[in-house]
Amino acid sequence: MNPLLLTLPLILLVACSSPSKLKEDAPALRLESGRSPSVYMSCLLPKWQATRPSAAVKEIRLGYRLLVPVAAGDTAEVLLEATASDKGSYVVLYRRDAPSPDDALTLAARSCL
Repeated sequence: MNPLLLTLPLILLVACSSPSKLKEDAPALRLESGRSPSVYMSCLLPKWQATRPSAAVKEIRLGYRLLVPVAAGDTAEVLLEATASDKGSYVVLYRRDAPSPDDALTLAARSCL
């Protein structure tokens, strides 16, 4: 059986169950983008997947959610939500651990604004 078919349900399960745990804490980063959520996510997803291949995007009400699961387990390591605003998008990043200022995911989030 194809290994991708075996891991896909696990990734989907993680994407469904983890965001609420991360969102209990204050966001690590709040940004505003002049781009729509779909354009912003089109820029960001390949950059995150270059460093974290397990990154997966999901459409949510008014935007998109990008989730990076922990390598082993059922919790999320990083969650980013891009939702529509009058001027483009609100971007909110949640992290399980505090990032360093030069963290690749944070830099990518800023670069796509």
